[in-house]
Amino acid sequence: MNSDLPNSGLSTQADPLITATGIRKTFGPTVALDNAQAVLYPGEIHALMGENGSGKSTLLTILAGAQPADAGTITLHGRDLVGLTPAEARARGIAVVSQEPQLAPALTVGENIFLGRLPRRAGGVSWRETHRRAAEILAELQLDIDPRVAVSTLSLGRRQMVEIAKALADRPQVLLLDEATSSLDEADTRTLFALLSRLRAAGTAIGFVSHRMTEVMEHADRATVLRDGQYIGTRKLSETDEHELVSMMVGRDLKSYWHKASVAQGDALLRMVRVARGPLKSIDLTVNRGEIVGLAGLVGSGRSALLRTIAGVRPMEAGEMFLNRKAVRIRSPRQARQLGVGYVPEDRKGEGLVMHWSLYRNAGLSRVAALPVLAPISERIDRAAYAQGTQGLKVRTADPRQAVSELSGGNQQKVLIARELAITPDLLLLDEPTRGVDVGAKEDIYAQIAHLVRGGMGLMIASSELQELIGVCDRILVLFQGQIVADIPARDAREETLAYWASGAHLIGAA
Repeated sequence: MNSDLPNSGLSTQADPLITATGIRKTFGPTVALDNAQAVLYPGEIHALMGENGSGKSTLLTILAGAQPADAGTITLHGRDLVGLTPAEARARGIAVVSQEPQLAPALTVGENIFLGRLPRRAGGVSWRETHRRAAEILAELQLDIDPRVAVSTLSLGRRQMVEIAKALADRPQVLLLDEATSSLDEADTRTLFALLSRLRAAGTAIGFVSHRMTEVMEHADRATVLRDGQYIGTRKLSETDEHELVSMMVGRDLKSYWHKASVAQGDALLRMVRVARGPLKSIDLTVNRGEIVGLAGLVGSGRSALLRTIAGVRPMEAGEMFLNRKAVRIRSPRQARQLGVGYVPEDRKGEGLVMHWSLYRNAGLSRVAALPVLAPISERIDRAAYAQGTQGLKVRTADPRQAVSELSGGNQQKVLIARELAITPDLLLLDEPTRGVDVGAKEDIYAQIAHLVRGGMGLMIASSELQELIGVCDRILVLFQGQIVADIPARDAREETLAYWASGAHLIGAA
C-alpha cells in the first residue's frame, strides 16, 4: 500500500480506530481546514504536523468534539460520529490534552484530575477516595506530585503533567495531545513518552501535535502533514526523514536549518563571579561578544532563575557582575535595559506580551521601560520600536495595529523578541525562545540569532530542547541544583552527555 495514503497503517490486520475525512472548517472568511484528513490506528503514536495556521490544532479539536466541522465525516470503530460534543467524546473514550493547561489553580491536584466526576459517598464527595485514586494515576505517570497540593503551587511543566493525568483518568481508547510537551523539560518529556509507549502497547490510538522534530522522529510511528488547512500526506517514520517532513510542511526545501554562525568572538561582555540568588549557588561564567551560550538543565535547575537574575527580575543577593568590564548591580528590568540587556521570558503570554495591545504597543514596551520614569510616551516611539525590532524577523500580520492575541504563536514570539531588539541590546537573554513555535518560525528565529551574533551581540539561550542548544550555541552550560556542573563546547556536545550532567548522574558514586 502506498505510504502517502492516509490509511497506510502499521498493520494490514488492524482496522482504523478513528478517522476524519473531507474535513472543512471556516471561521468567517478564513478557511482553517479544507478537505483535511487523518486516520489513527489502535496501538500507534501518530504525529499531526504543520506550521502554525496549518489547521492541525483545529483538526484535533474537531476530533475531540470541542467544535463542529462544517463538512466531512468522523468515524469511531467505523461508525459515524454526528454532532459530537466534548462530553460525548469523553464518554466514547476520546480524551484531549490542550497546549495550555485547563486547570483550576485554587483546587488541589486530585480535585482537578476528577473535576466534574469526583468520587461520591453518602452525604457528598469522598475526598479520601479522590486523592487515593489521583495518587494511583500520578504514580503510574511516575510523577512525584502530592495530589493534595493546590495546582497554583506547581510549575508550568508540572501543571501540564497534571493535565495529562486528568486526561488518562478515564482510560481513553483515543488520546489526543496538542503540544503537550511544550512546557515540559527533558525528564518530564521522557516520562511522558515512556507512558505513551505503554499506552500504545495496550492498544491506545495516540495523536499528538508537536513542533519538536526530534520527538516525532524518535517516538511516532506515522506522521500526517497539513499545510494551509489541506492534507499533504502521511508517512511512516521508518520510511522518511526530517528533511522530507519539513519540506512537506513548508512547501519548500529549507537550507541550513540552524543557521549556525561562525563568528570570531570579542572581549568579555558579561562576567559573573560567585553570584547567588535563591536556587543559584556560586555562579561563575563569562559570555563574550559574538558568542551564544546555551543553558541546559532540568526544571528547577536554575536555568530560568539565572536569566532572571541577570535581567534584574530577581536581583542577585551575593557575588559580582560585570558588563563591558564595569561592575554592575542590576536591581530591575528597567535598569537592565538601560545597561543594554534584553530579556525574553519563558511565558510569553503571562510575563511577556500584553495580549490585548497592538503589535506596535507591545514592541514599544522595552523602549519605554528603558526611558527615565517621567519621560513622555508616544505612538511614534512604538512605531519606531516595531520597525527597529522586527527587521529580519518576518512577522506575518495584516496590520501591526491589530491585537497581538490574534497572531499565531510563532508571530507572537517574534513580536516579543522584537520588543527587546528595539533597544539594540549588547546582551540578549532568551528563555525557551522557540517553545510552541512552528518549524518555519523557528527557522526565522534561528536566522535572526545568527544575524545578531554576527553583529557582535552576546546571547544566552535557555532551552529544554537539547538538540536546539547543540545546533545553535557555541558553548553549553549545564545546571544542576542551582550550580553550573559542566561547560561543554557545542561541537563536542551530545544529547546523552548533556542529559548525564543535567540529571545529576555525575554524582553517583562520588565521595
